Amino acid sequence: MADTLSLCEHCYRHVFAYKFKRDGQIWMGKKCPEHGYSEHVIERDADFYESLKFDPYGYDVPSGIMIEVTDRCNLKCPHCYHEPENATTDKPIDLILSQIESWPADAGSVILAGAEPTLRKDLPELIKRVVNLQQVTGRDFQDVTILTNGVKFADRAWVREIKQAGCRAVMIGLNHQSYQGETVHRKQLEGIQNCKEEGILLYYIGYTLENLDHIPDVLEEIQLLGDSATQYRVRAGSDIGRNPDEPRYYLSDHVKAIKAYADSRGWTWEKISADDNLYHYMVKINGIVHRLIQWSDPKTIDMEELRCGPWCDFVPGKPISNFLHQIMLRDAAVNKNMTLWDTVPKRYQFRSREQMRQDP
Repeated sequence: MADTLSLCEHCYRHVFAYKFKRDGQIWMGKKCPEHGYSEHVIERDADFYESLKFDPYGYDVPSGIMIEVTDRCNLKCPHCYHEPENATTDKPIDLILSQIESWPADAGSVILAGAEPTLRKDLPELIKRVVNLQQVTGRDFQDVTILTNGVKFADRAWVREIKQAGCRAVMIGLNHQSYQGETVHRKQLEGIQNCKEEGILLYYIGYTLENLDHIPDVLEEIQLLGDSATQYRVRAGSDIGRNPDEPRYYLSDHVKAIKAYADSRGWTWEKISADDNLYHYMVKINGIVHRLIQWSDPKTIDMEELRCGPWCDFVPGKPISNFLHQIMLRDAAVNKNMTLWDTVPKRYQFRSREQMRQDP
């Protein structure tokens, strides 16, 4: 079908791969110079795969680059790719600013990620310094955004403080209440309400499913939250990070299971034009935007599907690339203490929105 680049699941080298159809499924074949040839199913439903249309301008997705500002976290989410190191000291603000200054001038938003960035006591100061960096250098930072579990946002005064510092938007990983229990979930919901009342944009609220039994609760809660966020993200686990050996699950499975529940409730289902690919699919359910996500793992990653954001700068000494690619490399280098033997070619590194328009 097409040539692409993948990773060797053993050594994480970037290796040539090709895709082909077999028995109604989409397969990938690839060969590592050290570990030989392997084949893997990347999508079990070939018709579904062939229906996907990548349109980076079909839905307004803000550009930006994520940067990790702490390795500490106040939760232990079962499927998180980032294994917290709560005994570590946070990197200095000047080091973070230096990393941001190395980015392309058209990087877009600065997205502060973690583990959990709100554990930094100096987060308001960090936000102020990033905003000042924008003003001093004239760089094209659209805003400062926080990727967070949202627990700290239950503190209304603190929410007001970070808004005054220059935070304009947040992305919250809410998840099913069984992840951390009802007390934590309630704090996260309070944080969402505080953001709304303080005028901080909730760009997305994300849910990761431990199992498919979570689908009814998650979809019902999204209906209750309604227009609280610009979009909602729902994904199942994958074999990256803390919870290895996940059962293999495909995007077509995910979409079909969610649509079946929506249909059972009599909800409307509207496919919307977006940057659909092997890993996410955009629909409106009862008019609410949902991004349905299923990540690959190192066995099945297809870099041709990842020539788009979200962009990340998580791996020291390696170029900015797609989030999914970055967390796999991070898992190898940090969690598994492996040597990364090569660097992804320029074709798969950061591209501005204008570059994506010219070469989608």
